[in-house]
Amino acid sequence: MAAKRGRSPTPPERFPQPPQLITPYSQLGMPSERRPWWAPAGWLLVAVSTLVFYAVFLVLSPLILICVVARRMWARRLRYRRDPRNLRIAIVGGGWSGLQCLQRFKALGVHDVDVFERYDEIGGTWSRNLRYHGLQIHGSMTVTSFDGLPYSDDPDVQGGKVMAEEVERYIHRYADAFDLLPHVRLHSNVDSVRYRSADRTGTLTITDTRTGAVRTSRPYHLVIWASMSAYGEVPRLPGAEEYRGRQLHTTQFSPEEFEDIVRHNRRVVVVGGGKAACDVVLGFRRAGYENFEWVMRKPYLFYKFEALLHDASPMDRIRGLSYLATVLWLGVSRRLGAVLHWSSGHLWTFGAPHTDFTHFHGGVLCATQRRDLDGAPHTVGDPVRFDADGIVLADGRSVPGDVVVWATGNRSGIDTLRLEKDGEPFTLSPRAKLYNHFIVPDLPVLASSTALWTTWGPMRATNSADLAVYHLCVREERSEQEMQRAARRQLSDNSILHSFIWAKGDCWLQQWVYFHIDLMLQGVTPVDAFLKHAIEIFVLAKETPLAFDILPRTGPFTRSDRSAHGRHAAGVPLGAPE
Repeated sequence: MAAKRGRSPTPPERFPQPPQLITPYSQLGMPSERRPWWAPAGWLLVAVSTLVFYAVFLVLSPLILICVVARRMWARRLRYRRDPRNLRIAIVGGGWSGLQCLQRFKALGVHDVDVFERYDEIGGTWSRNLRYHGLQIHGSMTVTSFDGLPYSDDPDVQGGKVMAEEVERYIHRYADAFDLLPHVRLHSNVDSVRYRSADRTGTLTITDTRTGAVRTSRPYHLVIWASMSAYGEVPRLPGAEEYRGRQLHTTQFSPEEFEDIVRHNRRVVVVGGGKAACDVVLGFRRAGYENFEWVMRKPYLFYKFEALLHDASPMDRIRGLSYLATVLWLGVSRRLGAVLHWSSGHLWTFGAPHTDFTHFHGGVLCATQRRDLDGAPHTVGDPVRFDADGIVLADGRSVPGDVVVWATGNRSGIDTLRLEKDGEPFTLSPRAKLYNHFIVPDLPVLASSTALWTTWGPMRATNSADLAVYHLCVREERSEQEMQRAARRQLSDNSILHSFIWAKGDCWLQQWVYFHIDLMLQGVTPVDAFLKHAIEIFVLAKETPLAFDILPRTGPFTRSDRSAHGRHAAGVPLGAPE
């Protein structure tokens, strides 16, 4: 049975103008959805669960206070065992995470840092090399600004949304403001990492993407993977060879492809239910183009922008306190957390509400986006093969199309690395956990800023730099076996290949709660710092970096040690007689 095609057989008379690049909070639109009939019962459930949560918190507060005091006393005793200024760090990926990590390293005194970017410019997901037509930032600029350089001083603009082109300009402003570009090696694709356990260093093999020339780097003490979504693949379905149309991943869905589709009135099938699919569909609808069909396995759940990223009015702050309790209840029960999310009015989806949180990856849609998506032609089904005219779903329905756009997620690309350990090939296990959700225990020269998802936006990368310096320069050296044992005890399923933020079959928000419990139990995140950070985001609608507080408050050396370090810099070995 043929699925319904788009509702408009002809393209718009003229090609649409580019969308507004900056949308202030005041222009995001007002919600048009009616409150469901069960809303009062939902509010009552949220109120009761919130009171229970804070009552339990009050009972446990003396124990929490003891933990906070003990943690602070421990932090005051921290001392450097190694000079961070002697570290050599490699960062793979020149997007906003890699650049924020670089800036934090520089602030900590680590200046020997190289950032390797395979394309001809910085920007990562937001650069013209990877962004798709219609890509818009998920949340407000409040929670997606760099540390040290807010996007705007205007609260209305800072609380709004911007398109990818504007994010790219912002990233370049940040790089210029902190003089980061001298550290960036463009046209440099990292092919392999060779680890020597004798000195715990890694050497990189790098290909120049312009000339194909291959070079070898100097040894690094740590290689940080900072790529989140740089690789997109078209799924391989049976029958693809007989399909007469063409397939695109969203990373290939350029403005030129969009213009070609609209000008020639090509039938489009958009596959996927997440944020990228919403962006593609919104691009068509706002252009007045309806000759498409949207196919999704199951409708995804999305945050309502105005509920999650509010304007911090007194009522919104009270609502934020209840939502913070709702998030933490997810650590107890996924189903209860889903019901509370719906009851609190934070969620939206196509059609009837559902509680399958495996189809929720933190996408955020404002009222205008939800309005523009309402009524979009869509089909719920599982694509299993191609025929000559389009895709065929598991139930036998055929969805014809000249172009299939796969909005089915990206990969970080870390699995493209060739790895060696002491001359032998090394393979990353897809389910192996990371030590502190950051370091590969049995290849400890490799770490993932992508997996250390402490908070939203680029600010989370400050924690990667802090944890790297703490691991290499402050705490006692850990053996591979010690790190493996500690990683296995972690509650979260987070891994280097399957970061919980994109993991299929997992509730990412539940894994996020477990992730932070792991870091608190391991002494990395102070309990009070986590609570402060959560209140900032959910209640006060602002963001500052999560404070790990794992680095000594004084410099790495005493006065006499600094004198010795000066001699070492001049070529005199430490400990040598004067």
